[in-house]
Amino acid sequence: MRAVSFASARAYPRARVETPIDEWTEVLGALSLATDLANGHDYEKTLRSCVLAVRLAEAMGYGEGELRDVFHASLLRYVGCSSFAHEEALLFGDEIAARKAYATVDPRRVGQIWRASGEAVQAEPSAVRRALRRGSSLLRAPASLRDLIASQCEVGMRFAARLSLGAEVTAALGQIHERWDGAGGPTGLQGEQLAPVARVVQVAHLAELVHQRLGLEAAVDVIGQRGGSALAPEACDAFTTRARELLSPTESAWDDFVQVGLRFPVIDAERTLDEVVEVFADLVDLSSVHTLGHSRAVAHSATKGGEHLGLSAEELVDLRRAALLHDLGRLAVPASVWNKREPLTASDWERIRLHAYQGARILARAPSLARVAAIACADHERCDGSGYPKTVDASALPPAARILAAADVHCALLEDRPHRPAHSPSRAEAELRHEAERGRLDPTAVEAVLGCRPRAARRDASLPAQLTAREAEVVSWVARGETNKEVAGRLGISPRTVGHHLAHAFEKIGVSTRAALALFAVEHDLVAAPDE
Repeated sequence: MRAVSFASARAYPRARVETPIDEWTEVLGALSLATDLANGHDYEKTLRSCVLAVRLAEAMGYGEGELRDVFHASLLRYVGCSSFAHEEALLFGDEIAARKAYATVDPRRVGQIWRASGEAVQAEPSAVRRALRRGSSLLRAPASLRDLIASQCEVGMRFAARLSLGAEVTAALGQIHERWDGAGGPTGLQGEQLAPVARVVQVAHLAELVHQRLGLEAAVDVIGQRGGSALAPEACDAFTTRARELLSPTESAWDDFVQVGLRFPVIDAERTLDEVVEVFADLVDLSSVHTLGHSRAVAHSATKGGEHLGLSAEELVDLRRAALLHDLGRLAVPASVWNKREPLTASDWERIRLHAYQGARILARAPSLARVAAIACADHERCDGSGYPKTVDASALPPAARILAAADVHCALLEDRPHRPAHSPSRAEAELRHEAERGRLDPTAVEAVLGCRPRAARRDASLPAQLTAREAEVVSWVARGETNKEVAGRLGISPRTVGHHLAHAFEKIGVSTRAALALFAVEHDLVAAPDE
């Protein structure tokens, strides 16, 4: 069967320059587009900021090793952005709109917070009242802001460590919300305590954001005003005196990124493309407490199904990567939509359907992911033509896409969703076979997936970080957003006892936020499908 193609030159523009940038860097750059979507940024904002940061650091006399760290820290600047989405959605509703509105705000300026609150929602009386209440909540509840900052930093640092990007990059991602005057977070570092890499990254990302929204003069004004307060004065001075040169317009942000990336090829022979793919899979899943570990579970199920059906080693690699990235476009849709308990509106459905298109758009940027994209972006198609985004039928779906679709549906049925609890394994099996009988899923793929045991949560003696079995249970449910009282009712213990177990777990793992706890739980298989 021929593979369905979701990318055309006009719909998903690729780099016009075929440059031999290493595969690892190319994919990291392409997937950074997902964090742009998650923050409501312009397309390729992170790529432009990355190039600007390297140019700025170079103008400041940074050495080659520091430039490499600036390059990677800039690419991953927003990698922890969706980790607090669950809490942000409860506070703001549309957390993507809120991130966009607050992106250029100086949190020490009350007036800027009020204005941003008004921009975060539609301009109607009831919405404005909600916005003002939210702004007031931010001003009166610094604990929420501290948690958001700590979550993004802790998660970003864990991702950087997984990618073996070095101590400087990891440290910089832990300082993205620190301030030169010491009024930032999560630890209140001040002045020279901020890593040189972090100082440049902070200036470059804010300058690029203001430049795109308001123009060159506004970028110079904002950076100049914040020098010595929020931002390092030396970095601000270097930018303001060279702004026109540093922000000179070019035809292609991707081409600029590639040219810079050529200077920093991957030097760690052990670093693999799969590490990048897995990091972004976890990034997507962290955006909702209902999808923790979902992409990993789908990858496990799809790969086992592919093995059962005799796919080649190369096909299995593509299938696993496609399964890990099949929901990449979810980051473009607010968590408030995914987390709805009530029936979705027509507008909600339209946004959800577009996530497959957004995923295709991102993956099309990396030529090395072309085969992966053809599978991943067909995940929501159906054999009877009732799927999306292209509404193609079985004749256009390769075997790997059919396996992935069956694995995705099966894993979703085994997981809690806002509108329903997780299905039992037997009921999930019946539902999956019913989909095959209706002609929506491929019967052969369904049977292959059902013939493989889903990933099970770890509850054995080899638990990580010396967690006890009870602590692991508490971690798995708190990671899903449950309160101590809810966990207590589930486990038949007191809320106070849950609190003790949770405190011990935080100390053993070395994190302080639910988001980082959730990432740890996903990394170590502490969240998985239920037993019968």
